[in-house]
Amino acid sequence: MSEQLARQIIDNYIVSTLALRESSAVPAAEAASDIDAYRSERMDIFIRWENAKFSLQELPHEYKLQAIQAIEQITA
Repeated sequence: MSEQLARQIIDNYIVSTLALRESSAVPAAEAASDIDAYRSERMDIFIRWENAKFSLQELPHEYKLQAIQAIEQITA
């Protein structure tokens, strides 16, 4: 696996994690105004996050430290 591909996988995970976190913070009143659209968008975001998570799990060991450091930056 190339360094560039590993970086893309890590970046994709970070972006999808932040999107999932942001969609979780949507106020209830806003979500309720168009619940079907909210559910659809939330499901799309969750599926992107889950796919990114599975890709991240397939990283070779030499890139796992980079992934851990990137994750720690968004959870700190």
